[in-house]
Amino acid sequence: MKSFIYWIKKNDAIRLELAQGIALALEFKLGGEVLRTVVVREWAELGILGAIITLRAALTFLIHWEIKNEEKALEK
Repeated sequence: MKSFIYWIKKNDAIRLELAQGIALALEFKLGGEVLRTVVVREWAELGILGAIITLRAALTFLIHWEIKNEEKALEK
């Protein structure tokens, strides 16, 4: 909702707000995947789950890196 308001006002911080929201959502999804390891019954499922966790962790890292760069750009 906040990002929509920034978009209407043509605020430059919209990218930063969207990135922070996406990063938070990915962290919740990553936590859910970790909790799902409790019900894994086969090694194949564990491998797939490990790959999903790795990809989501990489995406979270890249989004946090982008957030830092965007914050630096907004400070200038």
